[in-house]
Amino acid sequence: MYDLKVVVEEVKGFCDMPMHVGDYFEVKGGKIVIPEGKYMCIWALQSMMPFLPAKQRKIDEENDWIPYTERLCCPDPNGMVIYRIETIDPLTKEVIKKERKEGDTVKKRMLVNEDLCTGCRACETVCSFNHTGSFCGENAKIQIRKIEEEGKDIPQVCRQCGNAPCIEACPLDALYKNSETKAVLVNEDKCIGCKKCEKACPFGSIHFSENNKPIICDLCGGDPACVKRCPVSALTYGNAGKKN
Repeated sequence: MYDLKVVVEEVKGFCDMPMHVGDYFEVKGGKIVIPEGKYMCIWALQSMMPFLPAKQRKIDEENDWIPYTERLCCPDPNGMVIYRIETIDPLTKEVIKKERKEGDTVKKRMLVNEDLCTGCRACETVCSFNHTGSFCGENAKIQIRKIEEEGKDIPQVCRQCGNAPCIEACPLDALYKNSETKAVLVNEDKCIGCKKCEKACPFGSIHFSENNKPIICDLCGGDPACVKRCPVSALTYGNAGKKN
C-alpha cells in the first residue's frame, strides 16, 4: 500500500476555515496524520475519504481513472480548495513514473462539447473524404444530429467506452478494440447486420452503411481528422479535465 500526502495546492475561492496553500495531512496505512497545531477541514475530508483507500493501492485496470488522478476539489463551490495527492516514498514515486512512461496510462478518448457545436458538419465532410474519398455525410463515422425545436446540434461519435456495450452486444464477436488506440473496429466478414450494437450504444454513435455494416469512428489511427477540422473545438481528443 502507498502512503499518501494530501497538500492544499490552490485556493480558488474563499475558504472560511481557513485552509492555506501548503497545509497538508498524510495517510499512513489506516491512519490519518495531521501535523501538530494544524487541522483539516472535515467537509473536504469527508468528500475525499472514499478516494484515499483506493488511491493507496496499485490497480491493474487500464480503464480505471484512480491511479492517474492527482487532484481533488473540496465540495464547497465557494471555497474551491484544490488538494494534490502524492505518494510519500520517493522510490514509489519513481516506480509509478516509470510505469506511466512505459505506457500504463489512461488512453485518449474522443471528447464532445455539445454546447460549442454550430452544426457546420465540417467534421462529417472531412471524415467522409478521409475514409471513402467522397464528400457524402452519410459515409462519415461521425454524425451531427440536429434538434431543430431546441436549436441544438449534437455530434454523435464513438467515445471508446471502457466496457463497450456494443462489443458485448455483438453475438458474433464482429466488434473488437484496437490494442493501441482502443477504437472500436469492425470485422465485416463476421458481421451479420443484426444492429444489436446500434441499440446498445449509449451515445447513438453507430449507424449502418448501404451493405448493412456498422460505421464506427476508428479515431483515424490515433489522429482524428474531425478534431483538427472542427472550427470551434467542439471536438477534442484527449483526457477530460486535462489540456491536450
